[in-house]
Amino acid sequence: MRILRHVKRPLVRSVMTIGNFDGVHLGHQDLLRRVIEDARSHGGSAVVLTFEPHPAKILAPQFAPRLILARKDKLALLGHAGVDCVVIQRFTPGFCALSPRDFVERYLVRLGVERLWVGEDFRFGKNRAGTVKDLMAWGPAAGMDVEVIEVVADSDHAVSSSRIRALLEEGRVDVARRQLGRCHFVSGSVVKGHQRGRELGFPTANIRSRTEVVPANGIYATWVETGGRRLHSVTSVGVNPTFGSGPRTIETYILDFDEDLYGRRLQVSFVERLREERKFPSVEGLVQQIEEDIVHARRVLSRDVSENPAEACLTKSPASPSI
Repeated sequence: MRILRHVKRPLVRSVMTIGNFDGVHLGHQDLLRRVIEDARSHGGSAVVLTFEPHPAKILAPQFAPRLILARKDKLALLGHAGVDCVVIQRFTPGFCALSPRDFVERYLVRLGVERLWVGEDFRFGKNRAGTVKDLMAWGPAAGMDVEVIEVVADSDHAVSSSRIRALLEEGRVDVARRQLGRCHFVSGSVVKGHQRGRELGFPTANIRSRTEVVPANGIYATWVETGGRRLHSVTSVGVNPTFGSGPRTIETYILDFDEDLYGRRLQVSFVERLREERKFPSVEGLVQQIEEDIVHARRVLSRDVSENPAEACLTKSPASPSI
């Protein structure tokens, strides 16, 4: 997959969609699938135009959402889906001041977009004034066919990044999974912690997360992915109240595993919340609870394998950027 930051000439036979794609959730996946199928049937390239930073960080930074995916992870998921090219547009005050018509002429026409796929609620241009009706009206003159799809919903709610963030912040990782179409994961490097887990007999990997959205404090059954392996684990998110509240950490105990992970990057996928975080009256009480958590996690993860044998939480690394 090519990653472009500065496009100097039109893309060849591009079938494009536009958006932030934070989470690459089921709604995004439906849109991407249609773009990719359309591109393949017309001998073209499936292209995603996305923005950096998230527009809200420029337009209303005090309300800007934390991101479900780090940039590298989002690009990896887009590549895994089959996208041929991602164009990363720097979102600046000048860019967001463009009128809807100027955006179409200066970007979509300049990029040579032949076919454009968008959701029915797509808005663009200054003050989000541009609508799907505008695209349908202006498309033919720009040599661009426009296709519109309905918003995807699960049994209860429209699938959306904001809904998924709320679920994760409540610790409802199993419900968020139904909207994501995969486990939510946190990625980052392993750093040294207080090493209390090792002293208790449960050495943990302390993860410095590059992912902004971390599930609510609690204990989770998780998969850890590293070096192409997918391993059973129990993950604690919180402040370790039994030892006095400290900074919030993500600590993962990998079952039946004994390797040095310091400095390595891990991906931790959250399957189910086992319990809330709580303070124990003694270290012995904490150790007993950890042993129970491990038994519970093994049961959850064994069931997860049998129910979801083909689910792939492991992402592929994106190609090196082409600038």
